[in-house]
Amino acid sequence: MGRLTNKTALVTGGSSGIGSSKLEIRDAREAELPAMVNVTKASYGEFQESSPSGFWDVYMTNVEEAIMRASDTERIAAFLDGQLVASVLLCHKSFKGDDPEIRLLAVLPDFRKHGIARQLMDECERRVGRTGKARVVLHTTHLMSTARRWYERSGYFRFEAIDFSPVPGFLVMGFAKDLKAKKHRRSFLENRYDRHHHQGARAL
Repeated sequence: MGRLTNKTALVTGGSSGIGSSKLEIRDAREAELPAMVNVTKASYGEFQESSPSGFWDVYMTNVEEAIMRASDTERIAAFLDGQLVASVLLCHKSFKGDDPEIRLLAVLPDFRKHGIARQLMDECERRVGRTGKARVVLHTTHLMSTARRWYERSGYFRFEAIDFSPVPGFLVMGFAKDLKAKKHRRSFLENRYDRHHHQGARAL
């Protein structure tokens, strides 16, 4: 996937469900990357206690390395009235295959349930679609059951070929979405689910 032109998407609070606030989605600047690291770590912090021994510290190191230094990666952030409140990585190539991969989708706890994660995912999928790629992948774990259900509702299916285990007995599950499939409108109930039940879905 070649280098993509930066795009800024502006939506009003009425569209995002965040009162009268303004949400801006764009590529993060270099000076904003430390804040992106902090947002991601804060978003994932709830899973620390339930993670296997020896995994968490390594994972947090990998999070920082990916955001600060990973090559061929687009760092997309959401700013609410100028504050960075959510972010995601779009890697041009998965480390387990040639498909582009969505990683580290994160929304600060106080800003969840407003559709911000949905908008970040949509932005990633639009960017991938513009390159002509047919599929995008992501990873998640059993710890993130809400996220997994949300991905499945969004058209992602299990893709065991890219599963891996960072530590013995701990499976990181692969998911994929066919971007060439005929698009369908989400139902009223699905929109309602996204607005009221989404708990800040995450992709590793």
